[in-house]
Amino acid sequence: MKLAFKTFTALNTLALSLGLTHAALALDPATLYQRSSPAVVSISAPDGKASKYGSGFIADPRGFILTNYHVVGKNQRVAVKLANGSIYTGVVVSRSAQVDLALIQIRPKKTLPSLNIQGVPPRVGQKAYAIGDPRGLERSLSDGIISRIDRSGLIQFTATASFGSSGGPLLNEDGQVIGIVQGGNPGTNLNFAIPAAAINSLPGQRGLVAQQRQQIGHYTLASNLQFRQGNYQKMLAILNEGIRRYPNNALLYLNRGTAKTALRDYQGAKSDYSRSIQLQPTSLAYSNRAKVHAILKQQQQALEDFTQAIRINQGWGGSNLGAAFYSRGDLQARLGNTKSAIADFKAAAKFYQKIGNAERYRAALDRITLISTQ
Repeated sequence: MKLAFKTFTALNTLALSLGLTHAALALDPATLYQRSSPAVVSISAPDGKASKYGSGFIADPRGFILTNYHVVGKNQRVAVKLANGSIYTGVVVSRSAQVDLALIQIRPKKTLPSLNIQGVPPRVGQKAYAIGDPRGLERSLSDGIISRIDRSGLIQFTATASFGSSGGPLLNEDGQVIGIVQGGNPGTNLNFAIPAAAINSLPGQRGLVAQQRQQIGHYTLASNLQFRQGNYQKMLAILNEGIRRYPNNALLYLNRGTAKTALRDYQGAKSDYSRSIQLQPTSLAYSNRAKVHAILKQQQQALEDFTQAIRINQGWGGSNLGAAFYSRGDLQARLGNTKSAIADFKAAAKFYQKIGNAERYRAALDRITLISTQ
């Protein structure tokens, strides 16, 4: 299965695209459900004269669905009901009784909503959400925490899971899949999920996590190429397609914000940077949004974002951190905050000197001199 601001560079972007980490800002449960539940499906599999029922989720918008092995059994075909009510015949293309996972393929006429898979293991104590069909109640949401992770990676959680929930996604607060619900005991905290990393154990597959990462990297690099060539509309089109397929990826929103900034769609850029920050806050996203705030004459918001960019400083080199101090200093100077401006330019000069950028180092010193003589 095959599966603007020029301060951001291809290296920044690629580094972020490979770092699938849990975000510090979470979605509220209502928003998480609204965005995630359309990708959750109901599954019915023949079981003698009766049928077995379970849940699953769309892991690839072209129609690949993950569920448990014990939901599909040895059947080659199962019935899959989507959130919009459409019913498809699904072909089981891969299965593993050992890890209790199965991969189903359907043939939709158009791409489907899908869920991103989190490559980083969850932590005990973090919030977790399960969406599935407990006792046939389609796409029910329950919440809880991760209560235990054993040596094999099996996840114990407190969100409710019962008959019919098996195969549904266990989500983190960003709506990313951290596990596949295996089952539970109603009225207890003994509910279990298979870790997302186990997906790579399905025979004949290269691993959905790796495939998603590769595909996101493709959109990232292709859009960066268009950016360097000044083809901002083409860059925007590439990122629109990427976000349609991966609606919970922070990096794609960050890049699209840059495309919209270059096209002077500042409100649209601000919205995309905000979404990127919500999914995965980074210094780069805060800094880019700060510059948009400044263009829109929203000076206080710009100051707050520059400050946040400097505070978290995730994955930045000295040049970008120096740029954040310099930009904030420039804004402070325009607002008449002389002491704060000088302090920021001094910090910028320090970073530029450290990385050997003589031109920017001198520019920061010149600004200090200019402000001091006014």
